[in-house]
Amino acid sequence: MLNSVKQAILWFLDGLAEAVTEITDRLHRRAPVLLLDQGGGVYALQQQDGTREAAPIRIAEADGKPALQPPEAAQKLAGADVDVILPNDELLIRTLDPLPAESRQYLDGIVRHQLERLVPWRAENVLYSYQAAPASDGDGRLIVKVAATARSLHAPLLAAVSALSPRKLRILYRGAADGGGDIAIPLDRGAASNGDARRLRYGIAGALVALLLISAAAFGYLIYSWQQTSDALAAAETSEAALRKQLGGRGPQETAASRDLRAILERKKAQPLTVLAIEALSGALPDDTWLTELQVVDGLVRISGVSQSVADLVPGIQGAPIFADSTFFSPTTRLTNGQGDNFHLQMRLVAAGAAGK
Repeated sequence: MLNSVKQAILWFLDGLAEAVTEITDRLHRRAPVLLLDQGGGVYALQQQDGTREAAPIRIAEADGKPALQPPEAAQKLAGADVDVILPNDELLIRTLDPLPAESRQYLDGIVRHQLERLVPWRAENVLYSYQAAPASDGDGRLIVKVAATARSLHAPLLAAVSALSPRKLRILYRGAADGGGDIAIPLDRGAASNGDARRLRYGIAGALVALLLISAAAFGYLIYSWQQTSDALAAAETSEAALRKQLGGRGPQETAASRDLRAILERKKAQPLTVLAIEALSGALPDDTWLTELQVVDGLVRISGVSQSVADLVPGIQGAPIFADSTFFSPTTRLTNGQGDNFHLQMRLVAAGAAGK
């Protein structure tokens, strides 16, 4: 059971690492550095911009291992995408028997299984790539063409280039495909490639573990916060219940809002409404009198206007039960056209209770 779980996790990490590698390659696509076979163990180095290095590249022994010379030119392959251009006569192209279209996802295993039948070399000595295409219109089968060469033909060269840890390394045969296209055989970079893949896998595993730890910490914090909130709510409910119990024997308590409302209602009852004052004025004033100003402030009514019967104003207003202390608060002046007098009169509103008496 544990082995199955471990294998599933490894498969998941490998798949994720491949996906990350593919995305990275697409985002960082760049022109390769070319290493062209000139024959006789001599190679020319061509940069991405098409310029060739003046010094030829050769293979020499260094510490018992093949190395490219001169070193300053060889170092230009480090970390680069490298295409090794080799002669087409070293390449074998074979075609498999037509395969069902459903077998596309299993092509890699099928090609590896039939490899020794297709080429004159042992499988571990073969470098290969393959392409699959529909057989023809209306034919659901696949035609698979395999291109292969022997690793031993250029083993020292490939080992020397791999030792420089290029980002990508492949063998390229120009014009070898049908229609004059190129055929590329990707190579791994041995220990360097495995190390990069291993570091990437470890990095992904570490990121997943960190994500799980952060998620667990966040979940724990949420549980802690929920518990704290629940405890605070329970304490508040307990305090409220105790306060209600404490106040239960003291009878209803008047709040500040209740007191303010009661004061407003008492004030409303103690004074007649402004509407009533206006209605009383309309009945008390003579018909030949009209107002230009009316103010009601703190139980005091002030009116200004024009009247042809100024002498009748005070007796008429005094006759209204809600008015008292009627008096002129400014001198009366006669209009120049003889149409009446300007007057300014004030009176006090009588409380509702007193008016009713």
